Amino acid sequence: MKYYLTILLASLSFISISQADTVQTKIDTIKSNIKEIDFGNVKVIVKDKKKHTVTKDTTHNSDEDEWLYKDKKDYPKVNFEPTFGIGVSGLTQEVLGIGILAPTSNASLDIDLVQSRNYVINGNVLIDFTKNIGLLTGFGFEFNRFVFEENMQISPKEGHFVADTTTVFNSYKFKTNYVHIPLMLKFQTNNESFKIAVGGTFSYNIGSKVKAAFDLPDAEVETTVKGNFNVAPVKLGLGLRVAYKGIGLYANYALTSMNDKEIMHTNGKTNIVPFSVGITFGGL
Repeated sequence: MKYYLTILLASLSFISISQADTVQTKIDTIKSNIKEIDFGNVKVIVKDKKKHTVTKDTTHNSDEDEWLYKDKKDYPKVNFEPTFGIGVSGLTQEVLGIGILAPTSNASLDIDLVQSRNYVINGNVLIDFTKNIGLLTGFGFEFNRFVFEENMQISPKEGHFVADTTTVFNSYKFKTNYVHIPLMLKFQTNNESFKIAVGGTFSYNIGSKVKAAFDLPDAEVETTVKGNFNVAPVKLGLGLRVAYKGIGLYANYALTSMNDKEIMHTNGKTNIVPFSVGITFGGL
C-alpha cells in the first residue's frame, strides 16, 4: 500500500510542475517611471498611472524574466483645451510706390508698442495621430488695440490717417476684432509637458472701432466711433505656439494686409501688416 501511495504522489507532483512551467499569466498592472521591485519569482512594476496589459512568461525562472507590455491607448486621440493669451500688437509698413499727387493720409503709422495690446481666447481641438505628432485646430477670438505715436484721427469709412493739430487726445485707441480658426501641426514630448505647434490661421473681422478721450474747457469727453476703417474682412496668417506645462508663448504674422484698399500716404501707396506676440495660459 505504501508503494502505491508513493507512486501516486510522485505523479501528482510531476503534473503540477509541468503546468507551472508552461503557463503564461496575464495580469493588469500599473506602469510607472518610479521603480521596479523584485521578490524572487514575483516582479512588481509601478509606472505612470495608466493601465496596461502585462504578460509574464513563467517558463523563465531567473532574474531575467521577460515582461511584455501592451499599451491600451488608441490613436487618434482628441482633446479640447481652452487657453487665454495676452501680448503686444504691432504693424509693419509696406510702401508700394512713391509720388502720390493727392495723398489722403499724412499721419505717421508708427505704433506705440508699450500701449498696444493683443488678447486671444482659444478653444483648441487637439488631435493626436501618435504620441508625438498631431493636429491643432478649433476656434477662437482675437482682440487688438493699436495706439499710434502721433496725435491723429482715422476716418471711419475710408480709413484715412490724418494728423490732428486741433484736438489733443488723452488717448486714441484703434481696435480690431476677429474670430479665427487655426490649422497647425503639433509636436510634443512623450510626457506631453513640452508642446510646439506651427501652421496657419484664418481670421474674419467682426468689428472695428475707435475709442478716444480728450479734454474740453469744462469737461472730459470720451467717444466710441464704429466703422469699417478700411479693414479687410479676411486675414490670413502664420502662427507659432510653444508651451511647457500649461504656460506658453505665441507669435502671429499676417500674410495679408490689414487695410482693404491701399493707403494713399504722403510716403506713397502703403499697406500695413499686423503682427502679435505674447504669452498664453492653459497650454498652446
